[in-house]
Amino acid sequence: MRALEKEVLLQDVDRVIENSSINDRIDIATIVTTFAIVMFVFVLFLPKIFLSNNIYFESANIEMLKSRYYSLKEENNILTSKIEKIRFNNRITH
Repeated sequence: MRALEKEVLLQDVDRVIENSSINDRIDIATIVTTFAIVMFVFVLFLPKIFLSNNIYFESANIEMLKSRYYSLKEENNILTSKIEKIRFNNRITH
C-alpha cells in the first residue's frame, strides 16, 4: 500500500470511531432512567416473590403437621384398641 492510501484509510477509521463514539455515548439520564425502570420492576415483583416463598414454606409446614396428625391419630386408634382388649381381659378374669 502506498502511504497516501494508508493515510486515507486511517482518516476513514478515525471518522468512523468519532461518529460512533458520539452516537453511542451513554449519558446520565439514560443510566438514571434504566436504574429507575429496574427498581420499579424489582419493587413490583418483590411482594409476589416474598408471598410465593411464604406460601411454599407454610404449605410444607402444614403437610408436616398433617403427617404427624395422621400418625398420632393412628397411634391413638391402636392404643384405644389395646385398652379395650385389656378391659375385656380384666372383666373376664374378675
